[in-house]
Amino acid sequence: MLAIINTLICFIGPLFLSDASATATDSFWAAIVTLVTPVLSLLLLVVIFFDYVMSKVRASDLQDDSRLRFIAISRIELLLIVIMLAYWIPFFMSLGK
Repeated sequence: MLAIINTLICFIGPLFLSDASATATDSFWAAIVTLVTPVLSLLLLVVIFFDYVMSKVRASDLQDDSRLRFIAISRIELLLIVIMLAYWIPFFMSLGK
């Protein structure tokens, strides 16, 4: 349940903040979006990447139909990594401005 909440915060949070110009003292939601959500998104990205690697390792060890399951899981995780990077790169780029 916590993973679902973290994922939702990571994807929904930046929708309420157009850029990184809001300060954490503006409101509670601004503090969550500017401080907590970017950190959680990077941690979640690393966890998904490690799970992707483990799915590839597990798929290389198997020879039966369950190998196809782990290949599908790794493809979905790779797609999620690409989506998260495309989603968060503009936010992190706006921090440098």
